[in-house]
Amino acid sequence: MSLNSSANPGLAPFDISDYRGVAGLNFYDSDPALRDLAEENAAGDAPYAADLEHHLSGYGALCGGILNDLAEAAHKEGKYGYVEQFDRAGNRIDRVVYCTEQLELRRISYEYGICNLDFHPDWKHRFSMFHRMALAYLANLNGEAGFTCPLAMTDGMIRALKALGAEEQQQRYLQLVAARGSASHFMCGQYVTERVGGSNVAQNRTVAERRADGSWTLNGEKWFCSNPGDLWVTTARVNGGSTIGLFLVPRLKRNGELNGARILRKKDIIGSRGKITVEVVYEDCEAEELGRPAHGLANLIKYVIQTSRLHVAVSGAGISRRAFLEARAYSRAREAYGRKIKDFPSSQRTLAEMQCLHQAQTLLCFRNLNLAERGAASALALSPLLKYTGSALSTWLTHQAILLHGGNGILGDFSILPRLHNDSIINETWEGTHQIIAEHTHKAFQRSRVQAALAAELELMLTAAPASLDSAAQQARADFQRAQAMCKDSAWLASNGLVLCDTLYQSLALAELIRQAGRKGGVYIELALGFAEIVRRGRMGACERGGLFADAERMQAIIDW
Repeated sequence: MSLNSSANPGLAPFDISDYRGVAGLNFYDSDPALRDLAEENAAGDAPYAADLEHHLSGYGALCGGILNDLAEAAHKEGKYGYVEQFDRAGNRIDRVVYCTEQLELRRISYEYGICNLDFHPDWKHRFSMFHRMALAYLANLNGEAGFTCPLAMTDGMIRALKALGAEEQQQRYLQLVAARGSASHFMCGQYVTERVGGSNVAQNRTVAERRADGSWTLNGEKWFCSNPGDLWVTTARVNGGSTIGLFLVPRLKRNGELNGARILRKKDIIGSRGKITVEVVYEDCEAEELGRPAHGLANLIKYVIQTSRLHVAVSGAGISRRAFLEARAYSRAREAYGRKIKDFPSSQRTLAEMQCLHQAQTLLCFRNLNLAERGAASALALSPLLKYTGSALSTWLTHQAILLHGGNGILGDFSILPRLHNDSIINETWEGTHQIIAEHTHKAFQRSRVQAALAAELELMLTAAPASLDSAAQQARADFQRAQAMCKDSAWLASNGLVLCDTLYQSLALAELIRQAGRKGGVYIELALGFAEIVRRGRMGACERGGLFADAERMQAIIDW
């Protein structure tokens, strides 16, 4: 039965009949803050700056175009991956099968070099932390998409192999997980969590036994195995003792037979559904030590967990950016009660606040990436801090974007937002819940050299503060001093670690906005003033009268940027 749309007024075209959100947008070219960061990170090297700009712009076009469409197609019922445990003859194969769209999504991004550009012979420059994470940020504008979690784990695997791998391991496995032309597109995993818990790795019950020939076998189980594929890192108790070692496990043995890792079932999780998470039992599973077994926990944290935490922060920033873009685009298109949603003062304020909060998090996140790459002491506190704030903020921002869409915001076939929101919730739990991350942050901040490094970083960021931001700079210093005072009361801090994290973050994020305002002026000044006002309002529990958010023209400048 066909519908007579011409005769039925309810079926006539309306304001969002052809609405597609921001699909088709170049996510890099349309992001002035990211372009400013790219310029700063090029540090005056003109040939590098041009190639960096070209590479990021090219991926920004892919992310807004074909990768957006592939991610949307791969996240439909019937398209999610599944576990195939046996072949037609009843032989155990334990492999994950993904839809064509998901495989193509991974292939395009892998071959573009978003985690392995330094393995591309035609790339003649360094592959900096900024460059890698700018690509990850752009990818996350499509949410987890089935591959940004595997991207983080593959990135961690490459780092761990480069730093810890024996020469034979590097020759064998880097060709698999990083080389151009490999068929393994982000097929690295992490198998750490057991039934007894994830963050408390020291309680692992899986046992690693060394054989007479020096090889290892694993027996035990892993409760949360992300991205089962070709190669993964795992942890186990060495010879039943107290030492937790870090090990490499390939899916296939050297002779081509299936290794002793038995997939029990696919996990039913709230988000990140484009990639598979499973439960696994090790039965005489062959493994290789990665680094010295006695240093297993330290290496896990340094090369695997820390890399994942940086990716979570960047993921939160990318998801937040997409949430803001979708909310802004919809508010410009949709009419209610005779006017556009963007023209409602309450909607305008929400959009301006979303922009201020997103930019503060993103700018500080990228500053920390440079600090982490240099091995700065300040990153020891900033990395866990930004994992918490980035994941929490993206969940709040996706929620606000959904609300600005009204009923259409909860429809997965209308908007990307429900998927982004669920992916954000996963990020809040991945690599440590907020409470655990808060403890890691304040323990790092209590170390004198870390606190001194952060204090110096704060003052460096405030050095060139414009006169119009003197009051904001004083606010940033005052919040930092509050955080320092909080550290002195260990009993209070034990149950109020998140308060310390919020205070420390507000101080440093405001300082970074002020630094950018000193460099570039313009909208950065308004962003800093807006963020400072949001922080003060949160502390006072009441809305300030006057200020930036009482000025419609200034709010609109922030929204349109």
